[in-house]
Amino acid sequence: MSEISRVPSTQTLALLPARDSSYWRRALRSRSLVVGASWILLVGLSALTLPLVLQLDPYSVAPTQRLQGPSLEHLAGTDSYGRDVFARLLSGALTSLRVGLIVCLVTAVAGSIIGVLAAFNSVLDQILMRICDGLMAIPGILLAVSLAAALGPTISNLIIALAIVYTPGLARVVRSRALAVRSDTFVEASRVQGARPVHIMVRHILPNTFSITAVQATFIFAESVITEAALSFLGAGVQQPLASWGNMLNQGKDVIMQAPQIVVFTSLFLVLTVLALNLLGDGLRDTVDSRGVRPQPRRARSSRKRPPRDATARAIEPEGTQL
Repeated sequence: MSEISRVPSTQTLALLPARDSSYWRRALRSRSLVVGASWILLVGLSALTLPLVLQLDPYSVAPTQRLQGPSLEHLAGTDSYGRDVFARLLSGALTSLRVGLIVCLVTAVAGSIIGVLAAFNSVLDQILMRICDGLMAIPGILLAVSLAAALGPTISNLIIALAIVYTPGLARVVRSRALAVRSDTFVEASRVQGARPVHIMVRHILPNTFSITAVQATFIFAESVITEAALSFLGAGVQQPLASWGNMLNQGKDVIMQAPQIVVFTSLFLVLTVLALNLLGDGLRDTVDSRGVRPQPRRARSSRKRPPRDATARAIEPEGTQL
């Protein structure tokens, strides 16, 4: 039997950690992951359900109730137009989480494709990595402001601008991981057996970069939320009357002496959400790192037997010591 025929096929390789029960048990024991995910779920579900349950309208204007403090009727007070601040906080949460999630997904897909292509083709590697280097040389917030201003202050253009900012960094991380996977035995075996490059990239390399991509995507999620708020604060992001934590801060700074609750509650929501996303990323990273970079083949792990202890001792015992 040739050496290649003894290499485990892709069907015998261990499943990715996402399908391993021990992985999920470790994830549930991670406090940072559980706390971060719980806060994100709480904010998301509250933003979806509370406006319907409490009949909150973030766009209802009441000039006679402007700049009121927190009360039973308005839990977080009202803004300069008499709009309920709590309702706008929940609406802003949907905006920020939607923008961050879409940017996270777009960046993960684009960064994975660019990184794998660069690792698999030397010509594309030189072209794509030089473009990434050029984009990464510009400060992220400056590049985001420039792109958002050039494309126009809409949510779709904001997503495009943020995706362009964060894709090069993720592409470089995926490329370094793909280069390591490319030299593995099972990839070389597939290449020798005549597998096409597209098949190797899709079947072998991309799945083995999923863990590191997922970890990096959570941090990109957090950065997207805070960058969206910064752009909206500067007027290059979400525009009024749509609610965003950034434009709420921009409006609240003008009336901070009369109604400080606008800035206080908005900043608190923003800080806790970004902190929760970072905790989620830290917990996911620790869980993935505890598994190692890549699982071992199941067949190789199960067939590995230790020799008997006495046999091992006889093998290493000098001949002159036998009686």
